[in-house]
Amino acid sequence: MENIAFAQQVIDINRVAADNARNVITLLQNQTIRFVQASIEQGNQVAKEGQRIIEEWTKEYDRGRLAIQDVVEENRISLEQLFSPLIQPKEAARPKKTK
Repeated sequence: MENIAFAQQVIDINRVAADNARNVITLLQNQTIRFVQASIEQGNQVAKEGQRIIEEWTKEYDRGRLAIQDVVEENRISLEQLFSPLIQPKEAARPKKTK
């Protein structure tokens, strides 16, 4: 049982680290977007097509960040279920269907 408690502590530390990393990346992305938008507004040297491309690029970056966040969260939940004595993994909890 001590091994499970240790594993759960490691998982908690991993969760906090992942949450902090996600928060830092989100903050960095938001600050970068603000900087780029301010530079474009002040400079007026970027054509409309360039502004559209930059806007699409930032949307794709945000979409990718959210996709990675979802995968990390799913894997964390799976890992927690693996080491939790009270919560069984989803597939183990379901009875198998026989035909």
